[in-house]
Formats: sequence, structure tokens, C-alpha cells
Amino acid sequence: MLHGASSIDSVFLPLKEMARQQHNPLRLPMRAFIDKVKALLASRKNLPEHAATLRDEQFNLRLKAIGWSIKENIDLTAKFKKLENAWQEKEADHPVLVANMRFALHAQVEVMQAIAGPKLDLSKVDGSALEQLGELRFAQFESALLVGVPNQQAAQVLLGWLHASMDMEVALLMGDAVLNDEMKASPARVDALNRFLVNASQTYAASARLLGLVHTREAPASMAAEPLPAAWVKGQKQLADLGLGDWLRS
Repeated sequence: MLHGASSIDSVFLPLKEMARQQHNPLRLPMRAFIDKVKALLASRKNLPEHAATLRDEQFNLRLKAIGWSIKENIDLTAKFKKLENAWQEKEADHPVLVANMRFALHAQVEVMQAIAGPKLDLSKVDGSALEQLGELRFAQFESALLVGVPNQQAAQVLLGWLHASMDMEVALLMGDAVLNDEMKASPARVDALNRFLVNASQTYAASARLLGLVHTREAPASMAAEPLPAAWVKGQKQLADLGLGDWLRS
């Protein structure tokens, strides 16, 4: 289960153009979801709380988007790089937001490459498994994870990583909309977006290390044997913070 979790990691942002392609079967549902994301940012609602209400729709679209990516043989790694280059061109107007978005993007790429190698090969993803998952609501998938992973602490970390990846996805879609002037957001709202994105990104990066998806110089804690040491968890959070400069220079 831990190994297969990577197959449903963030995919919306590099495939955002599918919402603009006339003949893409996901064009309308993707456009509807992106509109909801923009409306949430434009509102005064709490971002983490209300982003969580989108997860059923987001989960279903993720699976369909991955299926489409497999069929079309999309090079996600190349699309991630293209996105980062486009964001850097907007850095003068939104330096903090761009830095946080790049941090999130590098965290995702690091996990992808650690699992799948330098180039993510979607052809190796089990399409039949995606179809089976597509029949579930996200809450059902969460329950299945809790049942399917014997160690409950490991299961909770895995769920935290998955929740963080979904929050990152929503936050990056919001940030991309702001950078491309698709919507207007007040400075206070951009600050709220930055907090939402940073928290999700740090949780994602730290959880990936706890799960062993990304290797660290420290010996990993044993999830199967005993509860995770609080000091080690705190250390991994600090690793995520300190990793910002290294990732941005890579």
C-alpha cells in the first residue's frame, strides 16, 4: 500500500491545460473544479478547512487525470520544469509566493524521482487499479487505507501525506491563478495562501521522509516496531524547512 500511494500524488497543476483543450474529456470537470478553487481563494473562507470539502471531487479527478496521462504518454517531469520556469518570470511581482510554490514543486518532484527515477514513467502505473479506486469516494479510500495498513501510526502518517499533497495541489492552482492574473487577490488573502501552501508543503516533505519515500542522512525511525519518536518527527519538520534553500538552488 505504501508503495502504491505515489500513483495518486499531485497531477492537476502540470495538466491544467486540459481544461482548455476542446476535445479533452476532462475539460469541463477540470474547469469546474478550477473555478471552485478560485472562488475559494476569492472568498473569506478558511482555506485549509474548505479545501478539505473539495477532496471527493479532487480525488476522482486525480484518478481520471492520471489515466488520461497514461493514455497520452505525458511527460510530467518536463511539465513541472516548464511550470517552474514560467513562475520564475513572475517572481518580481510575488517573490514570497513564487518561492513557496517552487518549494512545493521541488518537494513533489523529489518524491516522484525517489520512487520512479529521474523520469516519471506513467506507463508503469497500474491502470486497472486506478479504475477500481475511481469507484470510491475519498472518505472510503481513507477508510480502506486505515484497514489496509497494519500499523496505525504509519497509516496516519500516510494519510497526512496524502492530505498535504491534495492541499498543495489546491494551493498551487490558486497561486498559479494569481501569478497569471486569472483573478485578483488582496495582499491579506495572498498571505493566507502562503501560510496554507507552506504548511501543506512542509507536512508533505516531512511525511515523505517519515514514510521512507525520500531518503535522509539520518537513520529512519521504525514504524512497525514502536511509536515514532517525537524528537525525530520534529527533526524531519526542520529538514523540510532547511531544505528550501537547497531545493531552490538545485
